[in-house]
Amino acid sequence: MSFRKEEKLKIHRNQLPILLDWVSKNGGYKLFDSRIVSSTYFDNDELNMFKDSEEGSVPRKKIRIRSYTKRGHTKECSSLEVKISSVEGRYKTRTKSFNLKKSLDIGIFDKDYGICKPKVRVTYRRSYIKIHNVRLTIDQDIEYIKISNKKELPFKNVDPEIVVEIKADNQVSPGYLYKMFPFEKVRFSKYSRAINSII
Repeated sequence: MSFRKEEKLKIHRNQLPILLDWVSKNGGYKLFDSRIVSSTYFDNDELNMFKDSEEGSVPRKKIRIRSYTKRGHTKECSSLEVKISSVEGRYKTRTKSFNLKKSLDIGIFDKDYGICKPKVRVTYRRSYIKIHNVRLTIDQDIEYIKISNKKELPFKNVDPEIVVEIKADNQVSPGYLYKMFPFEKVRFSKYSRAINSII
């Protein structure tokens, strides 16, 4: 288990060139090409994961199937991820050894939340940057699609915001992160925003 620090920055679209210029002037560079990220989020019928996320409760978790295409998830290209926020920190587990069809059709059992079924699919374009010993991801063109009765509904909501996430090892101090990145820190949960946009 490897804990990590995560901070999110609030960046308006017209501020993105300023951020990229700041990254360049501070020795940052692109890690690799941007790609599409697609995640189907699961929750129980009471939406307890969503409620815990909104309240900032710990411990809490998010369960999702992730792939890197806007097309439907496939067994070869998907992984099951569980993001856990605890008192000690945040960490993520990932496995490709799971039954994709069963998960999407009847749900996933979680010891804390019970039977969790697909609720929303979130897709976006992600860019990857390294600056000193910290990694930045920049997510744009974020789309939220509601899932009902195992089917994606034909309408979707597009988020006008851009979210930048700082990811660092747990040994990196918060003070260093705050000093290094002169931008406003925010809470930004794609799953929470997806649910709020469709309920």
